[in-house]
Amino acid sequence: MIRIQPFIDILGACSAGLILLFAGCPVMAQETFPEDSQCMTLFDNGKINWSTGKITALGRAAPKGNKEGDIESVPGSARADANWHIIEILKQIKIYNNLSVDKYASKNDVILAGIEKTARDAITIRQTYTSALDVEVAIETSIFGGLLQLVLPDDIRQIPKINLEKALPVQTPMGKVPYTGLILDARGLSVEPVLYPVIVSEQGKEIYSSLYISREFAVQYGACIYICDMDRASGHKRIGSNPLILKGLRKSGKEDTSIIISMTDAKRVEKVRERHVFLKECRVIIVTDARPFLP
Repeated sequence: MIRIQPFIDILGACSAGLILLFAGCPVMAQETFPEDSQCMTLFDNGKINWSTGKITALGRAAPKGNKEGDIESVPGSARADANWHIIEILKQIKIYNNLSVDKYASKNDVILAGIEKTARDAITIRQTYTSALDVEVAIETSIFGGLLQLVLPDDIRQIPKINLEKALPVQTPMGKVPYTGLILDARGLSVEPVLYPVIVSEQGKEIYSSLYISREFAVQYGACIYICDMDRASGHKRIGSNPLILKGLRKSGKEDTSIIISMTDAKRVEKVRERHVFLKECRVIIVTDARPFLP
């Protein structure tokens, strides 16, 4: 059974190598959250943290007998078991709509090899022994980076640097603080996290999609993150100090994971001159319910 629930234990911070600085904008760094704001998908032998992009999996092994070498091989067997579980978790992640990583990779050996490499490269965060010399290993990897490079749709392409002064001649009104990111309030909609979320207006016009996302940022940070608490989302570094906040009306349908916003909100977005920058940089947070979720 898969469900989303508040974070249970705080995972480590992301690698400094994945932190970029943007002129005039806050750092897209990973933050430490309290337990009640984490959005999680739990599996029997692991979990996905949609707020940090971390995936953890457990592996277990026990000595098979008293033959020489059996005890020494147990940790390796536990690690192999953890690798298998993390591969299974990776395959179940939804990219968009009903397209899972498993379906997408089923006919692509390169992606399958990439998933296996992601598991092999996962770091060991805990290794424990019982009095019977059984071993449990916990390993951790990230959705961001290599996995997203493999599975994000090809139509998410690199967007060149935008010169707002030339491309958007309309000036920001005097005294108005530019928006620094986007928060979509999707509470009450039973939204299931996906790697590639799409936001559309009631008339079907794309508000946030591959048209606006630069692959560079989507691969490094994800197209968005999911947080289960509005206050925590509002103060997150990802969306800066002045986020534009929109309300989701409903999902497009059972087979379509797009989130619909009102025409009024859609018009608000169109008037935001700086949206081309923060949408390109994936400065987007989707706020979901903190209750357990069953897909």
